[in-house]
Amino acid sequence: MATQQLQTGMIVDCAGTRLGTVTDVQGSGGSALVLIVRSELARGGVDTLHIPVRYIAQVQGNTILLNIPCEEALRLSQSAGQATAQLETVSTTSSTAGPTAGVTELAAGQSLTVPVVEEMLTATKQWQQAGILEIRKTVRTVNQDLDVPVQYEEATVERVPVNRVLADAETLAPRQEGNTLIVPVIHEELVVMKRRVLVEEVRITKQLQTVTQHFNEPVQREEVEITQQGLEAHGTPGAPGATGR
Repeated sequence: MATQQLQTGMIVDCAGTRLGTVTDVQGSGGSALVLIVRSELARGGVDTLHIPVRYIAQVQGNTILLNIPCEEALRLSQSAGQATAQLETVSTTSSTAGPTAGVTELAAGQSLTVPVVEEMLTATKQWQQAGILEIRKTVRTVNQDLDVPVQYEEATVERVPVNRVLADAETLAPRQEGNTLIVPVIHEELVVMKRRVLVEEVRITKQLQTVTQHFNEPVQREEVEITQQGLEAHGTPGAPGATGR
């Protein structure tokens, strides 16, 4: 990593969380450089953090990405601050006691603080390339079975005989009864019929007429003749014994 990229004002990020802003870069160079960071997550009174450059994973623009979590960076800075404070206390006590002071020469009532320092192992994590993952995508055609319910309509045709004679001005149109569409079927028929027709009247008038007819036919009739004997033929006319026809 080029140390020329490290500048004040850069943002320090650890595991996606903003740790703080770089206020100074100290050290002789190389891996001895230390970032002085004003922390935005400081706890326990630690406001300024010291982050060695070996904990830098990469630099992206104005952002420095660390390879340790923020809790680890805070803990390292707290340990460094406590060690620095203890060394300053030892130095002050030694200068006050003088070069010939020893433990056996302490006067009654005086105390001497001796710092005990030990090294501790700190686990750090650093991102490195472990390998290359090659992804190859191919298109494969497969047959897939899928049952899909579908709907369809069925039409049932029923021919119902009616045989009704329509009136002269009657018209019929298709009509709907529920789900049934009724379409009338009409045709014309030639009708031959026999009927009685009054052709004429014969009028007969009777009149009484009188005519005279002449007939000449033979007819018979009877005649009676009476004869008297012994009597005188002188009697009075019309008396008995008179002859007549």
